[in-house]
Amino acid sequence: MNPKGSSSRWSAALDRLFLARSVALVGVSADPKKMTGAPVAILKQTGFKGLQFAVNPKYTDIAGVPCYASIDLLPEETDVALITLPAKRVVEAIEACARKGIGCAVVLSSGFEESDSGHDMAKQLARVSHETGVAVVGPNCEGVWSVENDLFLTFGSAAKRNVTHLAPIAILSQSGAIAGSLGRHLQNTGVGCNFLVSVGNETVLSIADYFEWIIERQSIRLVALFIEGLRDGHRLLQLIEKAIDQGIHIVFLKSGNSAQGMQAAASHTGKMASDYLVYQQLLVAAGAIQVDSLGQMIDCLMVLQTCNLPPIKEATVGHGGVGVFSIPGGTRAMTVDYLDSFKVPLATFEKLTVDQLNKALPEFGGTENPTDLTGQVLSQPGLFETCLRIIAQDPNVQALIVQVANRGPQDVLERIALLQSIHNETKMPVIASFLGDVLSTDEQRQLRSAGIICARDPLEASQYLLWLFLARRIQYKKNRGPTSSLATPQFKSFHWDDMIEFLHQCRIQTPRYKIVHSSAEIEETKKTMTFPLVVKALPEYSDHKTENGLVLLHIEKDRLENAVQTIRYSLKRPQAPVLVQEMAKPGPEVLLAAIRNPDFGPILAIGMGGIFTELHQDVVYLALPTNALRVKNALLKTKLYPILQGYRGNPPADIEALVNCAVHLGHFFATAHASIQELEINPLFINPQSVGGVTAVDMLVRTS
Repeated sequence: MNPKGSSSRWSAALDRLFLARSVALVGVSADPKKMTGAPVAILKQTGFKGLQFAVNPKYTDIAGVPCYASIDLLPEETDVALITLPAKRVVEAIEACARKGIGCAVVLSSGFEESDSGHDMAKQLARVSHETGVAVVGPNCEGVWSVENDLFLTFGSAAKRNVTHLAPIAILSQSGAIAGSLGRHLQNTGVGCNFLVSVGNETVLSIADYFEWIIERQSIRLVALFIEGLRDGHRLLQLIEKAIDQGIHIVFLKSGNSAQGMQAAASHTGKMASDYLVYQQLLVAAGAIQVDSLGQMIDCLMVLQTCNLPPIKEATVGHGGVGVFSIPGGTRAMTVDYLDSFKVPLATFEKLTVDQLNKALPEFGGTENPTDLTGQVLSQPGLFETCLRIIAQDPNVQALIVQVANRGPQDVLERIALLQSIHNETKMPVIASFLGDVLSTDEQRQLRSAGIICARDPLEASQYLLWLFLARRIQYKKNRGPTSSLATPQFKSFHWDDMIEFLHQCRIQTPRYKIVHSSAEIEETKKTMTFPLVVKALPEYSDHKTENGLVLLHIEKDRLENAVQTIRYSLKRPQAPVLVQEMAKPGPEVLLAAIRNPDFGPILAIGMGGIFTELHQDVVYLALPTNALRVKNALLKTKLYPILQGYRGNPPADIEALVNCAVHLGHFFATAHASIQELEINPLFINPQSVGGVTAVDMLVRTS
């Protein structure tokens, strides 16, 4: 799939939106206290330097902005229109925008997909937009910011400010309130941002369209995504990978994860969010960093923006990580626990580092990482700097926590120049960790300008380092494996012989079988097949054979004919052909399935199979098509993987064969007709490495 998609059509329109030199404010009022009056006041307050025109037949002037009775009467073509009209008048306004050469419209109005009565109007809006070429932001949105252009097309109170801070951060949100809150906090703290879009119902432009425009512009280094549900998730995944390749980092927060949350998301945006695990795993696999709350989103953006992600410092293999300069001893175990829970490595000090610390401080608690330097480093002039530089210069230290004690804010603020010089010299992140203290906004801003991040306690410091190490790993893990160039397996029909042929094309072995029609064939089977056998109904007679009692196991010769008759009796088909199959040799059981997800399209699922599928729910998801490297990386995250390696003395299984068949099955499903909704093999038996291969005894296929 080409990630350009429909975005290429809207690229020029988005240029006119974010870089607008003129705006038309359609339906605005003269009362700045009303939602319809706020946009005029906000543009005046934030100092937009372009031309402004208002459209409302009630006025000739609104707060110094010339006002016209209709869009058609505007004196000249404008770049973008902000529309606050009732929903039933929006379509005719878009048609007027097209006549006037306006390339983009931001529709704040509600009353479309999110309401029962608005679906027809939404369809009309989409049709007119595509016919006229007028790009539509929203509707039912809180608008757009372009800080570099002093352009705030919104009614939101977050934009009401006299001073703005520009930073290479973009915010794309399916909630207007969340978009505004992120913009407000980033501006109030001085971190800053640039582009902000409340995407609303995405009737025309989707969140991926704005994202692609941002990537192509190449001035943004961080993108925040607030997602409730997606209509083109596969495209967004490709764009995330493209952004990562360009050094852009993505942070996402997903809502609508519980059953009740999904209903709330649907009522708010006019769409139903799909399975949370699918979102989480696919977005993370593409390279996005997941956060779990709005507060974490704000903090993560602050941390990544402050540290600017310099190249990670080389360290001895297996020994690199965080160096902890700690004054109190009580936080040592706490810090180790938090770092370990976040899977952030702790640096192993070189012997020289420990010796130098011992020499500098002959009597103190601990010189191994994490240190316990005690209050001695504060009692002797210069000792703080000496010890800090010793730790910072250790070749295995890739980031620093400076853990201060109860007079911590004073100790840090007095040493800003020292901390900044160490940050500049080493290019490492430096986290100043307190004991519950919170610095003022101005003090935090002063430290951030020096490259120093403040954390309230060791837990917060460890969380910040998790995001930094994740971002660096993502930045240096651009090689996601080659695109598979495979011959596409052919699925001919649902007849058993054709399904077996398909499985073989997917590199999946099957036990010997025979379809019996008569007593003579049953007798022949007794002579040619190895017992015990499985006797079951053919797939064309039943999808759910086990649940319907249509699978009989461990059948010996003397029971074979009776078992065949039992299956026929259960089917109420006395002459039905019956499948007789040799039993597969036992091995680790795996679920391997391909399904069509409503938000991401074709995806692959791999996890524990057999009776453990629902019990453990140990399943990983991959976007399709995929390749061997991605499948291996996904398996590493499962509880299944240690079993495949040979758990508790069992022989290691043929993991490569599992990966190979997963890639082949995924390749087929990615190119298969959309009527095939699901393919499931459960269980798929993974043979020992000494034998090789994987074996399937059945396959479930669901169609629309």
